[in-house]
Amino acid sequence: MTDEEYEPRRSGCGCLTALGWLLGIMLLGVLGWLVAVLGLPLGLGHSVPIPPQVRQAALDFGSEIATSARSVLPLGDAATQSVEARGPHPHIVPTAGKAVSAKTITFLFDGVKYSITPHVASDVYHGAKNSTRLLVQIPGQSDADWTRTYYRDFADDPAQKPAIDDVCRQLEAIRSRAGLDSDQYLELMAKYVQTIPYDWKMFESGTGKQRFPVETLVDGKGLCGDKSVLLADLLSHEGYSATLLDFEPEKHMAVGVSGPGATYGESGLLFLETTAPCYVTDVPSSYAGGMKLASEPILVPIGSGTKRYGAADQIARIVHARDVAQTAAEALYQTAKRENLTQGQARAINNKLNIAYEASTSLRSNVVDESGKSVGTFMDRTKAIRWIDRNAWWL
Repeated sequence: MTDEEYEPRRSGCGCLTALGWLLGIMLLGVLGWLVAVLGLPLGLGHSVPIPPQVRQAALDFGSEIATSARSVLPLGDAATQSVEARGPHPHIVPTAGKAVSAKTITFLFDGVKYSITPHVASDVYHGAKNSTRLLVQIPGQSDADWTRTYYRDFADDPAQKPAIDDVCRQLEAIRSRAGLDSDQYLELMAKYVQTIPYDWKMFESGTGKQRFPVETLVDGKGLCGDKSVLLADLLSHEGYSATLLDFEPEKHMAVGVSGPGATYGESGLLFLETTAPCYVTDVPSSYAGGMKLASEPILVPIGSGTKRYGAADQIARIVHARDVAQTAAEALYQTAKRENLTQGQARAINNKLNIAYEASTSLRSNVVDESGKSVGTFMDRTKAIRWIDRNAWWL
């Protein structure tokens, strides 16, 4: 599921004169914005009056780049140093506002229903909501370094710690009651975040802005970047190695975790989708609009956790069972068509075909609707292994 939430669109211009005027206006806009917002002197040796229309253009430009997240400042060392020291960046300043109540998320894990109700301080939520989404890209800074700095600002803000602590206490209580091991606990956290509804309205409008995890918790919905930052935060809090996988060309984000098994591309990490229920390592074949992941992601490590995921071999077995079920069912159907079957034989074959169909649908990612309900019958790993042991006649 792609998001248009990272970079502004770029378009070409066939007229060099027009391009020169545009660059000049943009530079004036940036300079005016630095004066108006950062209080940065122009450093020209004397006071230079700024015409009202230029000042307004600067403010408009500043507003525009604040919604598109990234701005490259084509300025000299003095301006760069000032921006580094005083420039805006995403951070939470607790701000008074009306009381908020986070959405309760109810989800199934290994066939049992659980609920998580986060508790987020209202002033922290409003502070996050009012924070800038702008982070200036310093001249010479690589896109990868900018991306790492940007998303860590959202994941690591200390004002969010009480809310993350609270959610993890609730998840730990479920782990204790259910007797989950380390791999199951990682899957539990993933299933919770995967069940948070995807923000289809924001996706379709193309107006998405990166949320802080506390915003995702209160809003009870999010885009792929919102949900991935939240999950990476939770995993890191619980000591797991967690890394954001930012696919810039596809405008998609997922989470990478450490462990033995089939890693994604050159990342050396196990892929973990966050938009809907999905197994660790299982990369969806396509996303909304037919998008397929093809690029190497920028890696954004979150926290310093070291715990690894150790059940990728079982996931490989599940995925294999799913992927060959349809072929086996088709072969059985073609064979059955050529034979004179008794009613009992026909019922037995139909039962086998139904089981194969269930494998092809329940052992893969399911969409989550706006209410958080999984549109499908996705089986978590341990339940899926038990089901395969009992039912997979084609293996």
